[in-house]
Amino acid sequence: MARDDLNTTSYVILGLLVSRDWSAYEIAEHFAKGIGELWPRADRQSYNAPKKLLDLGLVTSTNQAVGARNRTVYSITTEGRDALVSWLSTGSRPSALEFEGMIRVLVAEQGSIDDLRNNLLTMRDQAASSRSLFGIHANTIRETDGGTFPEREHLMALANNFMIGHFTHIVEWAEWALTEIEEWPDTVAPATSSHERNREILAKSAVYAPGTSTP
Repeated sequence: MARDDLNTTSYVILGLLVSRDWSAYEIAEHFAKGIGELWPRADRQSYNAPKKLLDLGLVTSTNQAVGARNRTVYSITTEGRDALVSWLSTGSRPSALEFEGMIRVLVAEQGSIDDLRNNLLTMRDQAASSRSLFGIHANTIRETDGGTFPEREHLMALANNFMIGHFTHIVEWAEWALTEIEEWPDTVAPATSSHERNREILAKSAVYAPGTSTP
C-alpha cells in the first residue's frame, strides 16, 4: 500500500529523484516545465515537500557550495524507491479540473456579452500558448534523445500527446463557443430565444449518459 502520510506531490518528487539527485530549486524548475499543468498544487508545495520526505527517511540531503552560497541537494533512499513502487500499484483518484475560465462561462449572464467574448478569447489564447509549450517540450525530447529523462522517452511521448490533445480541445471548443455566441444580443436572452439550439447541443452530450441512445 502507498503511504497514507504522502500526497501526490511527494510521489512526483520521488519520481524525479529516481533519475538523479536534484536541489529544491531544480525540482521547482521541473514543476514549471509542464508538471504544473498536470498537478498545479505541486508548484506551491515544491520547496516544502522534500523536507517532509527527508523527515520520513525517503530521501537524504547534502549541502553543496555554489559560489558563495550553499544549496540542499536531495537523493532518494531505498525506502523512497519502495514507497514509489508501492504507490504505482494502487488505483489513482479521478481527474479533477481547476478552470477559472469555465467558471466565468457558467455565471456569464451576470456580465456583458463583451465580457463573455473576451473570456472565451482569453481561454483560447492561454490554451494555445500552453499547447505551444508542450510542442517545444516535444521537440526538445525528440532532438536530444529523451532530454533530461531518456529512460522515460516513451512515457513522456504518451503524456505529451495527451497534453497537446487537451489544449487543442480547449482551443477548438473556445472557437466553437465564439461562433455560437456571435448572434447573441446579450448573455441573458439566449436561455429562451435559443431554446431549441440549446437542446440540440445538450442532446449531443446526453448520448454519453448510460442507457441513452442518439435521438
